[in-house]
Amino acid sequence: MAIRWYKRIFCKIFLIVWLTSFLVIAGTAFIVGSMSEKERYQEVLTAKVLGQAELIVDRYERTGRLPPKPRREFRWNHDHDDDWDDDRDDWDDDRRRGHDRDKRSKDRDLFPLKMQIFDLQKGLVIFGIQDETKFRSPRVLKLQSFNNKMYRVVVEMDFRRSFAAKVIGFVVSVQVVLMLFVATLTALLISWIIVRPINRLRQHTRDLYNGDLSARTDGCLNQRGDEIGELSREFNRMADYVEQTLQSNQHLLQDVSHELRGPLARLQMAAGLAGQRVAEEDWEYIERINLECDRINKLIDEILSLSRLEQMEASDQRFDAAKVIETLVEDYRFSAPEHQLTVDTTNCFIKGNSALLERALNNILGNAVKHTPAGSQVALSVGSEGGDAVIRVKDNGPGLTPEQLESLFKPFTRFTEQNNGYGLGLSIALRAVQLLGGSLEARSEPGAGLELVMKFPARA
Repeated sequence: MAIRWYKRIFCKIFLIVWLTSFLVIAGTAFIVGSMSEKERYQEVLTAKVLGQAELIVDRYERTGRLPPKPRREFRWNHDHDDDWDDDRDDWDDDRRRGHDRDKRSKDRDLFPLKMQIFDLQKGLVIFGIQDETKFRSPRVLKLQSFNNKMYRVVVEMDFRRSFAAKVIGFVVSVQVVLMLFVATLTALLISWIIVRPINRLRQHTRDLYNGDLSARTDGCLNQRGDEIGELSREFNRMADYVEQTLQSNQHLLQDVSHELRGPLARLQMAAGLAGQRVAEEDWEYIERINLECDRINKLIDEILSLSRLEQMEASDQRFDAAKVIETLVEDYRFSAPEHQLTVDTTNCFIKGNSALLERALNNILGNAVKHTPAGSQVALSVGSEGGDAVIRVKDNGPGLTPEQLESLFKPFTRFTEQNNGYGLGLSIALRAVQLLGGSLEARSEPGAGLELVMKFPARA
């Protein structure tokens, strides 16, 4: 079953590392940026407040009169001429000059200000709010005039900016682009370091499952000093054990099968001699003995065929699968004339031992002939699909259920009560196809027959 992309360990590691890196870096940059923005705001505002206060104090000391109270809250970017009384033109001129100077500073995004200028020598508020308790976040500044008089300047430093504005300003900044790049690069690197050796180990496991008992992990994985290296070494130990066990079982099957041949031959000979001496009415028992001996003999042949597959010599020669199929079809048309075999072949070359393909097709066709009614059709085709050689064999039998398909290729699996086989034919076919580097798949629906599909990858 194919793994969905969002369930892959690469995606999980990538997303976790990426999100963690981005959130940590972004959170730190956002907090530090907010603090630096506030400090910058305070520095700029302090400079502008002192500049404006110097103008007010200078006019106050030259005229000796208190400046009028503003009719509204004072704003740096105000553009009205009625903030001061109309009868105080000299203050108006200074205010305008101060305002024009602020306009030339090209800073148009200043906040509304509350300000108070207090004459320390006279103990008098000369400008702004009289009650200092109205300031929420006051900042007290010292100002010394040109006449060496000291003044206290109190200004509202309530830096209020909406959270949404901060977030939008942060998202469109260059820092975010750099953080995304760094987080993505880090996540990709960590995911690649972890997932790449896992994929290599998975490929070795797949080779072992497909019958390559010599499959072992490479030296790079074995020499690693981390958990992946330990897992690689454990895999090699497991593969050694599996190879030794399977080879022991194969030798055991061969030895037992050969040892059974001798007693079986003697039993058949004894049955034949006994048949010459028994009465005619007891001959059915002799026939039963001969029948069971034949069945045991067939079982031994199938077991030996299964064990001999591993000993067949590998080959790098390319052969035409269509010629092997045509030869087998002619044989079955002669031996099973009650079945109609249809063939659709094109020249299709496979690399390997042609005897393995012949063994696989022989068992598949034999299974189709045995388990389909007389007169039914068995269709066989060979061709190329996507560069791969594909062979299909479909019969018109009763078909199989999904549960039966799962155990179809297991040895000694039978789904009928007929004693015409031991369930080893398709197991032999599967092993032969795997030794050729291909795959064998079964498809069926109840009542729609059984289709076996062999795929062999394209090889140079």
